[in-house]
Amino acid sequence: MSVLEFIEGYMNGNAWEDLCVMCYRMRYQDEHYTPISAAQGGDGGIEGFTQNGIVHQCYCPEKNYSDEDNYKHMRDKMTKDIGKLLKPEYIKKLKEWGVPQIKEWHFVIPEQKDSRIVKHAETKRQEVLAAKKNNQTMHTHINDDFKVIIKCADDFLKEISRIVLTPHKDYLLNLAIKDASELDYTKCDSEKVKNIKRKIKAIKNTNNDADADVVYLVNYYIKSYLSGIAILNKLRLNFPEIHESLIELEQSCKNDVSVKTRIISDNSGNADIFNEILKDFENKLKEQFTTTINLASIGELKQDLVASWLADCSMEFRM
Repeated sequence: MSVLEFIEGYMNGNAWEDLCVMCYRMRYQDEHYTPISAAQGGDGGIEGFTQNGIVHQCYCPEKNYSDEDNYKHMRDKMTKDIGKLLKPEYIKKLKEWGVPQIKEWHFVIPEQKDSRIVKHAETKRQEVLAAKKNNQTMHTHINDDFKVIIKCADDFLKEISRIVLTPHKDYLLNLAIKDASELDYTKCDSEKVKNIKRKIKAIKNTNNDADADVVYLVNYYIKSYLSGIAILNKLRLNFPEIHESLIELEQSCKNDVSVKTRIISDNSGNADIFNEILKDFENKLKEQFTTTINLASIGELKQDLVASWLADCSMEFRM
């Protein structure tokens, strides 16, 4: 799973290029990374360069292609842009921009799922070195150890995490589980299910297991509990800083919840307390994460984490 699946909306070509430029600017700041605007007479087969000989070109599929079509588009894009490195008019541009001798040409794509593009990259590398050998005078801009390297979003986890953590309307995380049917309900421990059912009945102030609202809410919070486990795991692996901040907030709120739900003397106020907890927790999530996580995901996180409180002993209601 690519880290880009967390970023709200499908990445189009321009958005992907902007994201790549930000990542390269962060990673290669010490090497004086310089972006190249395609609007200024063409990009010369590169989106930017560093002073230590790295250039990069970005490609993002225009739509959800089949694997075969996606490979063909990547292959053709690579062939076209690497070919520019060997054309006099583009060599002239590279020199005018002050691009140093090129050691690495990076092809930056959202995901790397097809080994054929790696094989094609090696073919192109050999072609460039063969062209340099045949015309040393023209191709002095190519290093003798020239490489073609495939890069994808997961190679820039640290940079993308920093970008997301910086308030930016174009890069909000979308944490929704795209296909809830993939959640394995058998993984929800029977004791957790019993806890959720017992507490939902207390909130509804009923002993009727067959009550339609009880059945609906129990199933809803079992699903939310499993969804929360999956989301937190994804955050831990891909955005550890956000995961750490979320866990700190959740633990703090869970302690408050434990006190609130135990301090009431009878069960008549259970529903009011529960709704108050939901509202307060959502407000705290919005206050801390509204610039990094979209509102729909904040709403889902609220329910997922509340489900974990229902499933364990941190949230208790009197029957």
